[in-house]
Amino acid sequence: MKTKKEMKSEYKLIKFRAGIYQIMNKSDHRSYLQASSDLDRAFNSDIFQLKAGMHSNKSLQKDWNNLGSETFEFNIFDELKVKDDVTPEETNMELVELLKMHIAELKKNGQLLY
Repeated sequence: MKTKKEMKSEYKLIKFRAGIYQIMNKSDHRSYLQASSDLDRAFNSDIFQLKAGMHSNKSLQKDWNNLGSETFEFNIFDELKVKDDVTPEETNMELVELLKMHIAELKKNGQLLY
């Protein structure tokens, strides 16, 4: 059996998928974009919040409540390839910039956003 210290060391070596994810309203193609250093956890968190009626984006929550979950699609919008020598803080800063870039591009192209 592994010690707590060994398990903690192994956990630190796990590489999570980082990037930008999208929740898209299929009825009007409006999108909600967010950045995350752990895409799988982020999806689960947003789904939980929407189902519980407590998502931080009130407009998205309202549409979820009115239109139902089947109207929404969850996608990975852009995945960031994280290098081994990059700190979590550097990864988060890069994700914020990547998110800003994608939002600006979508707005420029007339995409509706939450």
